[in-house]
Amino acid sequence: MNEESRLDSEWVALNAFRELLKIATKGDGAKSTYDEALEFGGELYPELLGRQSSLLRRERESDTTALYRQRAGLISQKTGTIVTPLELLLPDLEELEDLLAIAARHARDRGRVDQLKKRLKLLRTSKDELSPSPHSENQLVFRDAEVVGRDLPKIGTGRGFRDFKLPDANILRVRVLHPDKPEYVTGADVIYESHDADEQQASIVAIQYKIWEERSLPLTDPRMQCQLEKLRSFTCVEGLCFGDPQNKPFRFPHCAAFLRPTDRLQRSNQKFLSTGEHLPICKIECCTTHTRRGTPVLEYKTMRKVSLSGEVFEYLFAVGKVGSRMLSYSDLIKLYSKFEVAKGREHVVIHAQEFPGQGDY
Repeated sequence: MNEESRLDSEWVALNAFRELLKIATKGDGAKSTYDEALEFGGELYPELLGRQSSLLRRERESDTTALYRQRAGLISQKTGTIVTPLELLLPDLEELEDLLAIAARHARDRGRVDQLKKRLKLLRTSKDELSPSPHSENQLVFRDAEVVGRDLPKIGTGRGFRDFKLPDANILRVRVLHPDKPEYVTGADVIYESHDADEQQASIVAIQYKIWEERSLPLTDPRMQCQLEKLRSFTCVEGLCFGDPQNKPFRFPHCAAFLRPTDRLQRSNQKFLSTGEHLPICKIECCTTHTRRGTPVLEYKTMRKVSLSGEVFEYLFAVGKVGSRMLSYSDLIKLYSKFEVAKGREHVVIHAQEFPGQGDY
């Protein structure tokens, strides 16, 4: 897998995880940063976004960590044995700690070790970056919740999940269904459920992420068309957008599936920034234009009148203004029993369920 493809895979998944955090925190920017999304994604999909595997993480590491990685790589080549950066760093860290302990015992030396203290701080930061399990365990804003006994409709069978306690005391249950190998990743889906536990109902939204270039997305890729068709059959064909106006106050149409084109990251050390739009998949056809060579494309200028920006979408879903009609748990179970989106091997599926957590544990 070349670096560009790997970068695309990580970037599209990172954006999907970040959107999940933004929806879950009701748009709280401090709890849905790219760093938080990297930590969250690394916890749930370590093969793609983990500390030992992610290109994006490598570029966000400190210069000290990069130095030890480079040294370890060259020493490994020189000796013909695997030498890890952490093996080189720990002796240096211990030596500095010993020297500073000596200085602490002699008052006259305490003011002469400012540079050593700075160096020690850098080494400790680097140790955290290089450790498979940092001493702080993780930096997630969301903490693992105790196992919640609520029986919710789920995608597939035998799939594991993790529960997280949200800042508003709700519970976020997340399953990540992904290809066996990160190189299979060509897109990502977020399936998000907002539950009314008392009524045993949920509203859902499905978002598919794809990379576009200069705000233009060609529609000729057969894999993408296949994925969109699966998503369409899962939502539109199943009638998730047919609302009941007598059972709901004013809201926007019950669109349940959106395409989210995402700006490509040109290099791994580039500043993280994504400005893609959320376009209901039923509007793709009417927004499609053609290039001079007849290639069908989606462009920002043709979709902006019917698409939603990220901030607007996240707010509207949080207040129940967009998303599917309310589905009973029995309807959701039937829907997931014939669920096709998760069966593909070319994209990540992040299945998130938010429900009240008080009284459950």
